[in-house]
Amino acid sequence: MTNTRFWKNFGLMLVLGVFIAGCTGTARPILSDLFESPEVNARKGVMRSMSKAWKGVKGAVKKGDMKAAGKAAKKLYNASKKIKKAFKKKGNAIVTRALPSIWKNKGKFNLNADGLGANAAVFAQIWSKSSDKKKVGAAMKRIGKSCGGCHKAFRAKKKK
Repeated sequence: MTNTRFWKNFGLMLVLGVFIAGCTGTARPILSDLFESPEVNARKGVMRSMSKAWKGVKGAVKKGDMKAAGKAAKKLYNASKKIKKAFKKKGNAIVTRALPSIWKNKGKFNLNADGLGANAAVFAQIWSKSSDKKKVGAAMKRIGKSCGGCHKAFRAKKKK
């Protein structure tokens, strides 16, 4: 009888220990979302939507569907308008790659965000109707440089 109680308690403690160890170690993205501030979750949502839209632009251009590329660029533009608001407050985070330089160099950060929006808007309005691969490629490079400009200056490298 006491032996059964021992094993039940042991099993419960083992499960609880694994759960606690999982929470205190490197948090998984899904788990970290539960414990992060609304500001951080909003930032992650904006960045994920921009990534998805950028992949849509690249995929559509690769297929030669410029109309779809324009629509994806418009989604990228709309998401880029939310960057400055999403990074207004620092927020508390368990897992984030945003560097403190965002809030120290707010002017440069905002300028990069505006540049991304402008490049995406130009692409959506002009180059999505073009069949000139060189011009489309150049426009895509400008969007990529806008993204990379922020990522290099304001985002920590991914830990392996």
